[in-house]
Amino acid sequence: MTFEATFSKNYLIPFISVLFFLTSCASQRAPSGGPPDTTPPQILNVIPENNSTSVPLNQQVEIAFSESMDKKTLERAIFITPNPGDRVEFDWDGDKLQITFLDSLRTNRTYVITLGTDLKDSHGNALETSFTLAFSTGEKISNGRIDGTVYSDEKTQGILIWAYILENGRQPNPIQAAGDYVTQTDAQGGYQLSHLSEGKYRVFAILDKDNNRFFEPGFDGLGVPHRDITLAGNDLSASDMNFRPVIQDTLGPALVSVAPQDRSHLSLQFDENLLKTGVDDTKNYRIQSTKNEGDSLGVKLAYLNIPNRQQIILVTEPQVSQSEYRIEVTNVRDESGNPIDPEFSKSEFIGSALADTARPNIVKHSPEDSARAVPLDTAIEFHFSEPLDRESFEHHVRFKDSMKQEVDGTFAWETSAFVTFQPTRLLNGLSDYFVRVASDSVVDLFGNSLADSTFQFVFSTVSEDTLSSISGTLTDEDSTARGIIYLKAVETTQENISYELQLDKPGHYEFKNILPGTYRIEVVRDRDDNGRYSYGQAVPFEPSERYLIYSQNIKVRARWPNEGNDIILPK
Repeated sequence: MTFEATFSKNYLIPFISVLFFLTSCASQRAPSGGPPDTTPPQILNVIPENNSTSVPLNQQVEIAFSESMDKKTLERAIFITPNPGDRVEFDWDGDKLQITFLDSLRTNRTYVITLGTDLKDSHGNALETSFTLAFSTGEKISNGRIDGTVYSDEKTQGILIWAYILENGRQPNPIQAAGDYVTQTDAQGGYQLSHLSEGKYRVFAILDKDNNRFFEPGFDGLGVPHRDITLAGNDLSASDMNFRPVIQDTLGPALVSVAPQDRSHLSLQFDENLLKTGVDDTKNYRIQSTKNEGDSLGVKLAYLNIPNRQQIILVTEPQVSQSEYRIEVTNVRDESGNPIDPEFSKSEFIGSALADTARPNIVKHSPEDSARAVPLDTAIEFHFSEPLDRESFEHHVRFKDSMKQEVDGTFAWETSAFVTFQPTRLLNGLSDYFVRVASDSVVDLFGNSLADSTFQFVFSTVSEDTLSSISGTLTDEDSTARGIIYLKAVETTQENISYELQLDKPGHYEFKNILPGTYRIEVVRDRDDNGRYSYGQAVPFEPSERYLIYSQNIKVRARWPNEGNDIILPK
């Protein structure tokens, strides 16, 4: 027998057996060749060591990881403060990251390098927690700290926090450059800037929607601080620097169209919602003939259409049929306070020959017909299709309880087409109420009566046994502050349930007759007395108003008042 034959007989069969065994074993493994790597990467070593002092101005930083990293994730995960801008290079040597500053480090300055949880290894595992390396070119590590919360209806994690050093009259502009110190918010919107040197700072919050680390006005949200911060001496920390980012509207409203509804009514349509302030001043509307500059059309009444705040209705003197008119609008502002754009404040229209013979109607009312569990402090609201003769309405509306007793109260006309009736006392619990309007006796400014001869609706109130209250004391750390304090209790699972009250000064507060649930309390101090929250602006700098969400979720049970919810409004 030849050697080849002997090999075939003595070795080939065992080899095939072994190969079959190995193949069988391999077939029992996971398709990937083993369990997936889910272990977060670790940082093994750093140069210089954390909290090192007297670091050379040409120091290179090295960070060694436990495994291979996804280098593409570094750009959005690393933050260096003070911010070197683009004067820094990142190089990888295996599992080691090298950071080289192209300019000398600043003298007597603490540097902080933060690696966020967006940094991942080559298997997609992120750092379990953020890592911070602090070192100083001086003899000590700076201990300055600024912290707070960013409140946003959008994302709360990953919002950029930019802190600028205010030196030599500097007025930072987030459009032009990022902050000297940078960090991000956590999942709850909280943030902390640490190891800050003594000095004066201005902090902004950037809702960076496309994660490009630039602030793009009109696209990204901007949170403006309510004050600048000085860290000095024994006062090296500032807490509760809270923000409400908003996409800031810097463009004034534009007049889009003008349409006569008849010879006495004009509809002015704008491209955004308007403030009511200034709308009802008839001097803000100038209407002239395009053929004869001396011929003008008087405006008798102007009001904002509350259900559609992009529309203003004018009641004019009789228009001349087929005459060409030009209207100019002034001193009207959008909800951000921007005045009307002069380039888009004019329009032309053709006068109408139609007389106002259309009957007005009730467009909307609140509560709705057959509504149940209506709060006891409810006011009755009416929205009309056009202005009414106020006296004719007030004399011909009846509000009665189930015993046919009249409910006393007062009328408040926000416009001649929107009225609220506020009862003098709380309504009775678990009771039926009836509202009836003698429509044929209610007329508009031109004598046309309401469309229906009789209009009525009914609703029932909530049981008093299901109601409760939230109370406490509000304290303002700024003893020099002025302005009304607005408080709002919002049911966290049903945002449409909320209660509001206001205080002339710090002290006791109480939300009465509220439904059971879990609530948060929002607080605003209206420094400029304009009745709404002012977001401020970056350039020229105008601070925002102070805003706070009470940190506890307040649980309210029926007939069990929740007391002692003491709120401190930070300085």
